[in-house]
Amino acid sequence: MKKIIFILLSIILTGTMINAQDSKDLLKKSNKLLTSFYFDQNENANDLVEASKLIDQALELPDAQSNWKAWLTKGKIYNEIANADVKSKILDPKYVIKNPDAAITAFEALKKASTVLEKPKQITEVLKLMQETENHLNNIAAYDFQDGNYSASYQNFKRTFEAYDLFKQNGEEKDSRLSDPATMSEQNLYTGYSAYYGENKNDALKYFKALADNDTDQPFVYEALFNIYADQNNETEAMKYLETGRNKFSNDTGLLYAEINYYIKKGKLNELIDKLKTAIELDPKNVTVYTTLGSVYDQLNTKAYENGDSTAQKEYFNDALTYFNKALEIEPNNFDATYSIGALYYNHAANYTQEINKYANDFSSAGTKKYNDLKKQMLELFTTAKPYFEKAYNINEKDLGVLQALSEISARQDKLDEAKIYRDKLAAAKAEQEAK
Repeated sequence: MKKIIFILLSIILTGTMINAQDSKDLLKKSNKLLTSFYFDQNENANDLVEASKLIDQALELPDAQSNWKAWLTKGKIYNEIANADVKSKILDPKYVIKNPDAAITAFEALKKASTVLEKPKQITEVLKLMQETENHLNNIAAYDFQDGNYSASYQNFKRTFEAYDLFKQNGEEKDSRLSDPATMSEQNLYTGYSAYYGENKNDALKYFKALADNDTDQPFVYEALFNIYADQNNETEAMKYLETGRNKFSNDTGLLYAEINYYIKKGKLNELIDKLKTAIELDPKNVTVYTTLGSVYDQLNTKAYENGDSTAQKEYFNDALTYFNKALEIEPNNFDATYSIGALYYNHAANYTQEINKYANDFSSAGTKKYNDLKKQMLELFTTAKPYFEKAYNINEKDLGVLQALSEISARQDKLDEAKIYRDKLAAAKAEQEAK
């Protein structure tokens, strides 16, 4: 039994020695191919590819994990792969990066090398290569940013900060490109942008906060901070950055619209009016601002009706109509404005229903007259609304609200065949939407 155990132990030890030898051989071959590539980069381009395969194989073996030279070699190889892509992109802007993660791979390898050094002074060699990696990370990030690949851009940009931290931790901050305050500020901005638009909004906080703390001249920074904190339901922080931004950049429409959207979500209608009027002054051709302001007045019109304030209701109704019509002056076929005017008259007509019902069973001459007068006024309002819904229908034949309104108005006008046509279209549009 002891003899068998000894034989098995020998096999295990022999296997370990083979693995150790394999990783060293792979590392040696990888370095040899890298040297060949350095000698003639055009002629020996394939050697770089083979070198990357060998070093990856080597680092899959357990003993290589603690070999700083193996990680350093991987950093060198992937730096060159990234460098080849960047050079090709500079020469031909239409060139598509073939190895978009090469700079990240180089960075991770060098970061790992810094944790398994045999001697403290070896960090100098690691940081020298990290300077190249920093540039590659930044360049690849910039190309992704230009192409709108914000998530990929962020992955590269954020590692430039990690590289900077590595320089700083080792007392070599001056060797990092981010040691320059202007470069650091710009990097914070584009990294924040990339995180924000790359669906990593919470990650964007630290970059934008760094800029805000340094009194940035970029209004979007305050807009983004407001939006992020508002999404987190942190109203205190959200309003802090919104107020700071609005005070610094009173004419910035981005911040103004962020504030408007905030008040819309909160249902603070009265506060919205002045904001929207300011937006119109700053952006007089923006149809959406006019339709939004019209909608605010329409909602106030409804509230005034519910509160029994007929004077205020009439005023808000006219204000809503005014701004919807102004929207149509800018864009005659705007669906929202067209539909909203129809809805304004339609809802006003519907308000008569409750009053009419009061006289439904009053058969006195006075009661009958009141009933008929109110019904006539209601039908006139429905008739006024109808052309707007018909125009809206010509813009969008499958809008459920339009079809519902047209079917009901046609029925009230005793145009039953027409009402049926719209009801059938409504049923078909609903079925189509539910099938999606």
